[in-house]
Amino acid sequence: MVLTLPKTKNLKGAVIVCNPDIPIPPCNHAADIKVNENEAENLLNRVVKHFRTSNSAFARFRITPLTRPKTFASLLEANGFEKEAEDSIMVFKGKITKDKSSKGIKVRKMPESQIDVADSIVFKVFEFSSDWKDKWHPLMVDWMRKGGEYYVGYVEGKPVGTSLLFSLMKTGGIFNVGTLKEYRKRGIATTLTLHAIAKSIEKGNELHTLQTGKGGNAEQLYKEIGFVTDHTISWYVKKL
Repeated sequence: MVLTLPKTKNLKGAVIVCNPDIPIPPCNHAADIKVNENEAENLLNRVVKHFRTSNSAFARFRITPLTRPKTFASLLEANGFEKEAEDSIMVFKGKITKDKSSKGIKVRKMPESQIDVADSIVFKVFEFSSDWKDKWHPLMVDWMRKGGEYYVGYVEGKPVGTSLLFSLMKTGGIFNVGTLKEYRKRGIATTLTLHAIAKSIEKGNELHTLQTGKGGNAEQLYKEIGFVTDHTISWYVKKL
């Protein structure tokens, strides 16, 4: 899904997404690393140069089982990069059943004119800095104009949770799943996730996937819904 983000550059051997004003991993990293062993250091230097000339405070790589060469993570560590986190890439293998959804929540698809409703929830749930709002908004609008759908869950008329679906190459990617703190443990995140999966199925996607922190509570929640962990990815970062 990296190719759907704004400010993306396709270098020979890597794809870079760089949004320095939103310093979170999904918005700032190099992915799809695929070069020969003798080209690895040159690629590393070119990626670092790109982040530096883009006025980024750091450079970051996304390492997956498909990263080539397989020794690339060791090369990063030898050049001062540190493992920042590990995420699980999960794929839905279950069935959509109504008994898992919360009856007290109504899910609505947000039009572009009301995207602020969804964004305000995301900023509270994930504790984003208010300084990012002016940059985050156009990024989400770009996704919606490319086919992304933002869903908001309402309880007694109040917006309390979100999920986002983006479809590409028969794959439905689910993002921004979150619930306001005071409304958690009511099945709201489960309902919003299942809603996104149902819409992904309606669109003809053959794969429904999401990404979450390895070993966290969210990973366990998704397993209970019907997701399985397909593989693990690692983030490596270095301050510039």
